Amino acid sequence: MRLLHARTFGLPPDEAFYLENRGRNGMLWALKWASEYCPESGKAHLRSPDDLMELVRLGGVYEVFVDALKYAGRGLVTIHVEESSKIITCYEGSPATAFDASIVDRERIVSPQMPHVSLTEDGDRITTRWTAGDYRKITKELAQYGASEENAIVVDPEFALAAGMSNLSVPQPTVVWVNRPADAPGCHVFDDLVLPVVMDSKVKWQLVSLLENPVIKVGERYCALSSDLRAISEIDDYMLRLAARVDQRQYSLASVRREERMLAICRRALEQASPPWAVEEQVRYKKPTQEADILAKRGADKIAIELKSTLRPETPWEVFKRNQDLVKGVKQVKRLIDRSVAERGFLVTDGYRGDYVCWAEALANEVPIGNLYDLDIIAEDPSGALRRLKDLVGIPTADIRIPEGLPDREENLFEWTLRLVDRKSPDHPG
Repeated sequence: MRLLHARTFGLPPDEAFYLENRGRNGMLWALKWASEYCPESGKAHLRSPDDLMELVRLGGVYEVFVDALKYAGRGLVTIHVEESSKIITCYEGSPATAFDASIVDRERIVSPQMPHVSLTEDGDRITTRWTAGDYRKITKELAQYGASEENAIVVDPEFALAAGMSNLSVPQPTVVWVNRPADAPGCHVFDDLVLPVVMDSKVKWQLVSLLENPVIKVGERYCALSSDLRAISEIDDYMLRLAARVDQRQYSLASVRREERMLAICRRALEQASPPWAVEEQVRYKKPTQEADILAKRGADKIAIELKSTLRPETPWEVFKRNQDLVKGVKQVKRLIDRSVAERGFLVTDGYRGDYVCWAEALANEVPIGNLYDLDIIAEDPSGALRRLKDLVGIPTADIRIPEGLPDREENLFEWTLRLVDRKSPDHPG
């Protein structure tokens, strides 16, 4: 309802997105705890709605604490513990990222990312038990059934007209009960979509998005949220995240095809430009050993392109790891330029364009970050592409504009107080 209100009146949706993300994280932890600690057949009396909401709230705060510990393990935050007063203070400090204060808000600073380019075809066997086509077929059927069970939230026409709209309505997410397919491979896809009933420690920490396992088994029945079924049927990332977790070996083998398709898309865009580029793929060099994914020449212009295939980051920790990968790619391109292989270079991904951490490195080395949608910009005018790609991620000037810090925040975590401070620790000002 908050998102609908923001959309109707043109208000910033940040607070609503924050609440939704925190709530979803809390629900996932509540479900993981239930799978790990509760008996398969619950005998306890029903809890009140307030008790359930408190459990969801606690799960959301616990996720914040988990993120803080992960960041602290890499020296990215400093944690102070005052045992006498039971206060845990997390000094988030620098650097600023699109998920700065990510341990709290998960608020993107850069403009919304363009969607990932699907590099997976129906016939790709991304696990040994099912193909991408099998997954898409089952999730489409589930999404259609979920949509048939939804009602619409209709905005009062007077409010809609005041906002310059008419007949504004949105689907109302609904809990739907679904049936397990009887035959393979559909039943195998469905089984992998079900949140594990028995939650071992390894799986517990691997599960970070409810959309990887949106189907919940309750007794002998299965339920899901209709909007979640729609999301997984439309966005390939959750299919790939699931495959990577349940069958890492087969997923890695199938990933080779995705890389080949990235190369083919890049080659096609450059060769079909006007005038066309002459393209070489996977050129290897020695002393020092290095490889260029794409080298292209047009007249006196020579460009190098490094390709990175990345899944959509779902948590602050994944943003940190994606950033590491992109920064590594930027430096790889800069080394090619330094050895005079090319005059200009670009890092191209299949979706994620990076945040302020990545772009600090990109601007320092004059190696902009784009995605496969941006190949026409690169092919048309490499010299002007830095400015245009920078504008696409919402960085308006040549300098990195560090956003203002957030006010101090406090959360209750069991009997402790969790404080989140968006500045450096006074004990470690450097």
